[in-house]
Amino acid sequence: MLPLKRMLVPILLPCALLLTGCGSSFQVVKPTIDGELLQPCRDPQLAPPDNPSDNELAAERLRVAKAYLDCKARHATLADRVK
Repeated sequence: MLPLKRMLVPILLPCALLLTGCGSSFQVVKPTIDGELLQPCRDPQLAPPDNPSDNELAAERLRVAKAYLDCKARHATLADRVK
C-alpha cells in the first residue's frame, strides 16, 4: 500500500492549481470614461440686469436650457458608464 502522502499529492495538486487559476479571474474592471464626461457643469451667465429686450431674454433662456440639457446628457452617460 502507498504511503498516505504519496496518495494525497496527485489528488490535491490539481485542486491547488484550479484554485490559483480562479484567484486571478475575479479582477475589478474599471470603466473607461471620456475626459469630456468629467467636466463639471458650468453655471450659466445670466442676462444683463440692464433692461434686456424680450428677444434677448428668449435667447438667454434657450442658451441656458441648452446648457442644462447638455450637462444632463453628460451626467446620464457618466452614470451609465459607472453602473
